Amino acid sequence: MIKKIWIAMIAFSVMTTSASAGDFCSDSVPLTEVIGAANTLNDSNDLSTGLVTTSANMLALSISLVDAGSTANTEYVEAMLQLSQDILDMADKIGEMADRILVMADDIGDMSDRILETQRIQSANLVLTQTNILKAQANFNSILNR
Repeated sequence: MIKKIWIAMIAFSVMTTSASAGDFCSDSVPLTEVIGAANTLNDSNDLSTGLVTTSANMLALSISLVDAGSTANTEYVEAMLQLSQDILDMADKIGEMADRILVMADDIGDMSDRILETQRIQSANLVLTQTNILKAQANFNSILNR
């Protein structure tokens, strides 16, 4: 309910600001855009609140692990840290492979451009060759018909 009142207050504020601006404000913002922006702001606020809650929970968990001290299973924590490091290393290798693939794709594109240019030149040469052969045949026919 408070959110709806807040949205209505923003919409009214924008309308009165637009009306009181006189010549300084030539464009009026549609009410639906104002409400959409307010809804987006509410969604952003909700996400921010969720993030703060999650971070507080993570802090509480880390504090409980620190307080647990020697009772925490250090082998488990070390295994999780090693797994995290292995995942990071694998992600780095995947990134390097992706870079290589992009370079290779660029090289293939360059090669295909060269192939197309070669085909264009060869097609023109083929047409010229056919024309020359036809002219030569016509010349030979004219020699033989004399």
